Amino acid sequence: MKNFVKALAAGILVLSLSACSMQDKVDKEIQLPIYENNVKVNTVKAEIRDLEESEKVAAAIGYATADTLTTSVKGNLITFNASPYQFYKEGEVIAAIDSSDMEYEYKRQSIYTEAAREEYQRLGTEAARLEYEYQKALLDEVEYRRDQYVVYAPYDCIVTDVPTRTVGEELEAGSYICSVAPEEDVFVYIGYNPSRDQTTPFKLGAKVGVTLTGQTYEGTVVSMPKSGAYDHPLRYTADSVVSERTGFVISDNTQSGHSVKELGLASDNYHIQNTIFGNPQGGPTAADSSNNIMIRFEPDVLKSLLEETPNAVKAGWATVTVVTKKYSGALVLPTNAVTIKDTAYVYLYHEGQRIQTPVAVGDTVGGYTVILAGLREGDEVAY
Repeated sequence: MKNFVKALAAGILVLSLSACSMQDKVDKEIQLPIYENNVKVNTVKAEIRDLEESEKVAAAIGYATADTLTTSVKGNLITFNASPYQFYKEGEVIAAIDSSDMEYEYKRQSIYTEAAREEYQRLGTEAARLEYEYQKALLDEVEYRRDQYVVYAPYDCIVTDVPTRTVGEELEAGSYICSVAPEEDVFVYIGYNPSRDQTTPFKLGAKVGVTLTGQTYEGTVVSMPKSGAYDHPLRYTADSVVSERTGFVISDNTQSGHSVKELGLASDNYHIQNTIFGNPQGGPTAADSSNNIMIRFEPDVLKSLLEETPNAVKAGWATVTVVTKKYSGALVLPTNAVTIKDTAYVYLYHEGQRIQTPVAVGDTVGGYTVILAGLREGDEVAY
């Protein structure tokens, strides 16, 4: 009779009910103790941990957006100084087209303008003043057109791409000279195909790690395809109608009162075509927000990156680490301590006994399984 009572007491243990639905289901199941003699048992305690899992993605690094410089006129190339990653100060000459055919016109108009100025100084009349201003406007226009034979650095910039050019070759108007960008406009960018990549671990504003030659730097996702979150305006566009070098502004009427038509000019002549952004055959505009995930560095991080890995941009590649799963303060067990078949259970270890105990589980991250219900912190589990 004693043996029967002892076996009955050891054989069945009923769990109490809980208010939580998952806990309620777990608690209604029966725990069965398993007696073992002289058997070595590995145990681990349920603990609170922060879990994180990440994914590594190959990426490009470089000047993802650039202004494309082109010629404005047709002619023979007489100066070409561009080379990859060369730095230019604003206003420095990158290329020049032979402008000898403009010299006669320029000298002639200079003579007319100087004569009108002397006449105005001598007479001082309103008519003489208007004539001088008219001749001066014509001279400004000639200087502007002569200026189009030269391609200048539009700002302090670095050459991001350059074609093969030979001094002496004839170029058509609109020929590609090179692409330039501000030296600090370094991006990491990852190609994204919306029709192919249905899901991505990257999120707008997320912090990511960018690794180059063993060094890792923090970057921020500033643009996702179709997000419209990052508008990277290029410095020069076809809307520009002011010559930076001559200050000659195109409008319906000049200060002298002569209209554009009266000066014999067409509005199209006034686009600063050697500093407009375009998309010529040879000029890559690289990454854009429509088909790339774009990552940017904070200024101090970028400074460190360029100092510590000076060849990073020239190498053109990087590895981006993005967090795919993250849990803070989760109750966890090593995954091999949890058995998942039709249901999930563990072997609770108490006073030398392994007791099969049902649990509710969540995600598995980095070799750990999240325990949602059925255990408490510190509970010891055999495996």
